[in-house]
Amino acid sequence: MSESSHRSLRILLAVTVAATFGLITLGGVVRATESGLGCPDWPLCHGQIIPPFEYHVLIEYSHRLVASVVGALVVACAVLVWWKHRESTGLKRLMAVAVVALAVQVVLGGITVLTELPAPVVTAHLFAAETLFAMLIVALLIARPAAVRGAGGERHPYFNTVLLMAATSMVILLSGTYIVGSGASTICPSWPLCTSDWLPNFGLQWEHMAHRVIAGVGGLYIIVAAVQARRHKAQSRALAGMGMGAAALVVAQVLAGAANPWFQFDEWVRVLHLSLASALWGHLVAMAVVAARMRPDAAEVAGGGAGDSEATAASAGADGSSLRLVIGDYVALTKPRVMSLLLVTAFGGMVLAAEGLPGAGLIATVILGGALASGGASALNHWLDRDIDQKMERTSTRPVASERVSGRQALVFGLVLNVLAFALLWWGANLLAALLAMAGSVFYVLVYTKWLKRSTAQNIVVGGAAGAVPPLVGWAAVTGGLTLPAFYLFAIIFFWTPPHFWALALLIRRDYAEAGVPMLPVVAGEESTRRHILLYTLALTMLSLLLYLATDSLGPVYLISATALGLGFVAFAVRLFKRTGPRAAAPIYRYSLLYLALLFLVIMGDGAL
Repeated sequence: MSESSHRSLRILLAVTVAATFGLITLGGVVRATESGLGCPDWPLCHGQIIPPFEYHVLIEYSHRLVASVVGALVVACAVLVWWKHRESTGLKRLMAVAVVALAVQVVLGGITVLTELPAPVVTAHLFAAETLFAMLIVALLIARPAAVRGAGGERHPYFNTVLLMAATSMVILLSGTYIVGSGASTICPSWPLCTSDWLPNFGLQWEHMAHRVIAGVGGLYIIVAAVQARRHKAQSRALAGMGMGAAALVVAQVLAGAANPWFQFDEWVRVLHLSLASALWGHLVAMAVVAARMRPDAAEVAGGGAGDSEATAASAGADGSSLRLVIGDYVALTKPRVMSLLLVTAFGGMVLAAEGLPGAGLIATVILGGALASGGASALNHWLDRDIDQKMERTSTRPVASERVSGRQALVFGLVLNVLAFALLWWGANLLAALLAMAGSVFYVLVYTKWLKRSTAQNIVVGGAAGAVPPLVGWAAVTGGLTLPAFYLFAIIFFWTPPHFWALALLIRRDYAEAGVPMLPVVAGEESTRRHILLYTLALTMLSLLLYLATDSLGPVYLISATALGLGFVAFAVRLFKRTGPRAAAPIYRYSLLYLALLFLVIMGDGAL
């Protein structure tokens, strides 16, 4: 492909990026002037193509017109990529995501108006716009002939740091958007505290202060991480300069936030605050692209220059692949399979406590907050267990153990997720639910991972308490307290954990022995472990039946199902007790996962009836 074709695409993408940033800024004007319902219908305005010439109407209508222009530009970019640059896999994928983000943004824009500006929809609408903005920035940067990457497509370690910085800026941006949508943006007349008192006085002020805490912690992290870009100046002067620019944008954004109460929440200050947040997000996305092209082992990265279409396509594909790998690594840090099972138990606790389905907002809060807490604790587990994981075949390819993600990055990632989980659960549910979630994380990380796992064969028995906390969180979120049935749910998971993990330990006994982890099969032998699995399975089955007696919310469906599931578990345990062999524990290990999921699904189904 000719250089002129690349130049035409870059120009069109640059115009589209600028127009998208203008659209986001104009959306800030709509919110700051409270013009969101200037046109109360959609897609027309007051039922007309040409609206009345009124202040709020014209602002909202201008936003819609610019959105139409941006939409046309995005479609034009996508058509040009598919027409002239089909060989570039990375560009095609980016523009496909951009078109999807555009469609979602349009739909959410209509829903926002028709549902009269609910905060979650307003936040989702901005997220779609920022996603579109990011995709266009990446497309613009990789549409240039690219620098040569390191051997084997190896990523520079700082690339992961920049991605975490960008994710942090997005969390800050979305939390600010939510408080605007919820009407809490002007509720705190002072800065940095909300009022002259040390603590906020009511709910909306707490929401506003939660955003300030998130912005303060996240902004400090971005500044510290951005300044570290100077260490890589020899490899990329551009990256070093962009790091200082990112730090400056954070400072400017903080000052703009402080200027809001200082200038009595003047409209231009509020718009500036959002624009700077979007500029920081876009700047960090661009930094990630630059870092992705930086050679880990080179003195410096060659600059742009002319190149053929094959080089551009290869770089675009490599950048896209690299981004997917990094995202996959950070997802792996959260142990999504473990998380999904924990969320099922938390939801089961909610349904049983509410004797039906709780409100959608509370469900979303507990599920998202629980996911953040579980993912954060798992990331910290990766950080602490990296020495053990490197010695075990099953875990040697984990992100931190294989050094694809540094220990420090996993530590920061885990801490940030836990802070967000605590803030979300406190705000959306109550303090007890938030404290319980944090207690589970602390117990898992410090008591189990740091101490018990390395010191006693009863590690998983005591450590199982951490995994038994989610139903307590769900129960507390609904009721604001804890009663006997909640503790039965806790006990069921507590007694389920040892047979489940001991079965796994039997399967990978040699791994644990080589890593020096005193799991029960390593310390007491396989026969003792099989006996303990049978005893705990019997206790678990009895506990599941006692839950039926402890609550009036469960009926015959639960009783029959719990009995059948328990007898199945016992049958597998008896079978294991009578058999030996390297794979004898595989059936009960697989059944244990199915058992817990089905038991809590039955709890939800029967408890909601």
